[in-house]
Amino acid sequence: MATTILPDDLVVEILSRLPLKSFCRFRCVCKSWLAFSSDPHYRKKLPRTPSGLLYPKNEHGNAIHLVGLPSGDRDIDTTLSFVPCYEHPLELKGCSNGLLLCYHGGTGSKEISDAIVCNPATQEWMALPNTEPGPAVSYADLKLCFDPLWSQHFYVFQFETTPNGGYDTEVKVFFSEDSTWSNCLWETSDILGGDSLFLNGVLYVDHLWGHYLLALDAPDTCTQLLNHRILQLPGFPNGPEQRFYCFDGCLGQSSGVLCYAQQELDGCIIRIWSLEGSDRWVVKHRLNMNNVFGRDIMLRA
Repeated sequence: MATTILPDDLVVEILSRLPLKSFCRFRCVCKSWLAFSSDPHYRKKLPRTPSGLLYPKNEHGNAIHLVGLPSGDRDIDTTLSFVPCYEHPLELKGCSNGLLLCYHGGTGSKEISDAIVCNPATQEWMALPNTEPGPAVSYADLKLCFDPLWSQHFYVFQFETTPNGGYDTEVKVFFSEDSTWSNCLWETSDILGGDSLFLNGVLYVDHLWGHYLLALDAPDTCTQLLNHRILQLPGFPNGPEQRFYCFDGCLGQSSGVLCYAQQELDGCIIRIWSLEGSDRWVVKHRLNMNNVFGRDIMLRA
């Protein structure tokens, strides 16, 4: 039988009448449907994915708030009242593509207890089991990794820093697929506590002081060794004479491509690079901050 091909405009009219949940499911059917639904020419007519800014407030209870949320199929419980209550208030630790990483406990850096991953839109949540006992940990940092276009499961990378003359960092991985921590342990002498981003199955983490990224591939449950590589960042490196640090830059993504933004030394221009291939940075934009703010101010300060 001959296949009937509908004009794009007619397909847009059909998709625009779907509920958001159905529209999101259709985006996952194939790459051509995903590209069509992401076309900027039609984006205004199609259902919008709920988005906004999550921020914590210094008050009692589950004090996580959201602003800028467009109207959707239903209201989203930004107080996370569906998460069980514990002795300590809920602290927002991180987020990744709609999932939140929270924990109950004090704000100290030595230990993160009662970690929870939840989805405010569906009110689903999962408590992370504790890792196996080991050497004394002076610092623990969790990185939530979720990309629905890459996998339906999420990962949590745990960076544990232990004093050993200097400092050694050990990386463990939690798999939501079977709710277990991996046996793939990876160690480094670097301190990795900067900005991070999960994209296309790779976790990119800033070195805390150095001007480079650590790229860790998301493993499977049978992997014993984490694949990794080092990416030098573009722009201005850390230097005592410049007093310019890596964390002044910012990681992001645009259309599935890793991006990095950083001020130039005068503080008035922001330069944005994109990662082409595996290790080549290309300048995509230069933004004049004086034009953005409409006045000449001490931008660098």
